[in-house]
Amino acid sequence: MYRERKWKYEEREKKKRDKHDNWYRKGGCQSVLFIPATPDSRLKKRCEAEIRNSTFNIRVIEKAGRSLKDSLQRSDPFRSKKCNREDCPVCYMSGKGRCDQLGITYEIICRQCGDKYIGQTSKNAYVRGREHLSSLENHRGPLWQHCLEKHGSVKQTFQVNKTGSYGNDCMMRQIAESVQIENEKPAMNSKDEWNFVYMPRATVI
Repeated sequence: MYRERKWKYEEREKKKRDKHDNWYRKGGCQSVLFIPATPDSRLKKRCEAEIRNSTFNIRVIEKAGRSLKDSLQRSDPFRSKKCNREDCPVCYMSGKGRCDQLGITYEIICRQCGDKYIGQTSKNAYVRGREHLSSLENHRGPLWQHCLEKHGSVKQTFQVNKTGSYGNDCMMRQIAESVQIENEKPAMNSKDEWNFVYMPRATVI
């Protein structure tokens, strides 16, 4: 009951570290993969199916969604929802989401016909949206290709929406983009992208 603080100190510390670092090894797992939560755990089930067909034993964990506290709490309740830049493809075109968050998935919608392009970037929606519009002005990129094929080479106006925020988590951002492309089959993305998943895969040579 009254053991000294140094009693089996190294052994207890090692046990704590092992519990913290190797919790996923229960059941013989070699590694762990964290993925975003999806309806009915569809993404988790697909990952687990791929892992079962390989020689690896990887535990798949769904990340928790946004908490109710985070949804309701605002650090700056009086912050303007729109920026003051007239060239912002998000705010000026009444798009959805913040234009200044980094590490996002986004969609670009043709205001004329509603066709959509889905993408992801480590930049924010303002910078990436301006890059797309710059390519359009120079007759390059998927937006100009859409104008050629659907609108007889007449330039259209486009709205940029931020659809997800992933910060520095590049893999989660790419997986989210792939799931959106596969589910929605956006007309402005090339058909090669519809069935191409950026998810890293382990192969045996």
